[in-house]
Amino acid sequence: MPVTKPTLPADLTSLAELLNQIGGVDVSNIYAGVGILTSAEITELFSSKTDLNTKLTSNYEEIGELSEKPFKVESKSEKLKTRHYQLEGKRTNTVSVTIVGISEAKKNWLEEQSAKMTQLTMVAVSKEKDQAVLLNGLRWTVDWSGEADGLYTQVITTEFTGKTKDKISFFNNIPESIGG
Repeated sequence: MPVTKPTLPADLTSLAELLNQIGGVDVSNIYAGVGILTSAEITELFSSKTDLNTKLTSNYEEIGELSEKPFKVESKSEKLKTRHYQLEGKRTNTVSVTIVGISEAKKNWLEEQSAKMTQLTMVAVSKEKDQAVLLNGLRWTVDWSGEADGLYTQVITTEFTGKTKDKISFFNNIPESIGG
């Protein structure tokens, strides 16, 4: 039988490709909300800067600023070993975000959410709110360090298996208004 080219699903995005796209988004602040967004809610949230501002103000809390290189993404595959073969096992994706300038109250809130294993949706946006990265409905672990000025630096990390679709998304050139 001859070899044929495979047909990949249309929504397939490799984690490396996603990281390159995220690296091109100039984000500065990160917001957190409790819960998970549906595909329709994601579309509505990023339909315009006006909608984004309204939703961020009413449904999210600004946590802090992002560090200079805020995102670290890693994807590893486990191997299933049989007597004669080694098979591809589950793939685990790890995402870390470094946030700087966090107050003690926000640091404590994030730690509490981490301890309760709450699903949080994080939205990182640029100053102009024309670019954004969505980290949707993930459970985070929190590590922090303090400074003499009373502000903290936190590294929040999440790990999940499976597709990144609707979990990690980036948005570029968000219009001023719908139809704009």
